[in-house]
Amino acid sequence: MFFTSLLSWRTATMNDAERLSRLRHDLSNPLSALLAETQLLLLHESKIDAETLVSLREIEALAIRMRTMLREL
Repeated sequence: MFFTSLLSWRTATMNDAERLSRLRHDLSNPLSALLAETQLLLLHESKIDAETLVSLREIEALAIRMRTMLREL
C-alpha cells in the first residue's frame, strides 16, 4: 500500500517534461530489445520462410519508426 501511494505521489508531483522524459525512457528500453532481437533474426534470412521474413521486416520498420518518434518528443 505504501509503495503504491509513493508511486502515485511521485507521479502527481512530476511536471510534464519529467513525465515525458520518463515515458520516453520507459518505452525506449523494451523497444530497443524488440528491434535488436528482430535484427538478430534477420541476420539469418536464408533460414527464414518468406512470410516470416516479411513480418520481421515490417516489425523492424515499425520499431525504427517508433524509435524516431520517441527521439522527436
